[in-house]
Amino acid sequence: MDTDGIRNNRRARTSPGTGQEATGAEPESLGTIVAGIVEDLQGIVRGEVQLAKTELKEDASAISRAATLIAIAAIVGLVGFSFLMLGVTYLLNKSLEMWLSAGIVGVVLLIIALIAAMVGKNQLSAANLKPQQTIDSLKEDQEWTSRQIKSVKK
Repeated sequence: MDTDGIRNNRRARTSPGTGQEATGAEPESLGTIVAGIVEDLQGIVRGEVQLAKTELKEDASAISRAATLIAIAAIVGLVGFSFLMLGVTYLLNKSLEMWLSAGIVGVVLLIIALIAAMVGKNQLSAANLKPQQTIDSLKEDQEWTSRQIKSVKK
């Protein structure tokens, strides 16, 4: 639903601060004004909910595509890395015992995994998953509602 259209329609029907019709005929009753504001607020809330849904769907689909690519890269990389580490283990075996060669390679891999996990955790916690447009729009709607209520009270 178009919240700007609702706001503009409401503004066109009443003069600012008076609650009177723009034509200057007779003033609207308090009940009519309050009912109009409630109707406008319902439209605004529906629009904000739709905006939040759309914004979150876009974020979720982008995250889903990125996660799929990361998973594919991780699987292929793991297989390639396993073969590489197997080669390093056999290379070290030429001068050391096999158990010692495997132990050295294992410890190095655990250190690399720990560093990668820490970096990934930091990047994930820095991600902003708030629907910022919806939050900003809700603040604007709150200000507009406050102005409308103040104009009715006068």
